[in-house]
Amino acid sequence: MNMKLIAVISNCVWVLALIPAGMMAMMSPMMFDAPGSEKNSFLWVLLWATMLLPVLILITQIIAWIKFFGGNYPLSFKIGLIPLIDVAVIIYLFIVWGNK
Repeated sequence: MNMKLIAVISNCVWVLALIPAGMMAMMSPMMFDAPGSEKNSFLWVLLWATMLLPVLILITQIIAWIKFFGGNYPLSFKIGLIPLIDVAVIIYLFIVWGNK
């Protein structure tokens, strides 16, 4: 497969992932429903990581599509992968901090 097709598929997947990421961000303040949960640092870090994901996807996809239409397909693909860092942070929070 060529880089152009890989960049299109990757960026389209991230655009589609924007919908569940937005829903997840809208529901994330409900983590603070339990009394005393506002003092839990794990929940605050998780809240900001969750709220950042749709914003990060939106910004990186705008830049990635600009680079794509400019003909720089490898850079478009690499920029499109930046939200994976936030996804990795969220997974880390659930695996490591969630088991405490």
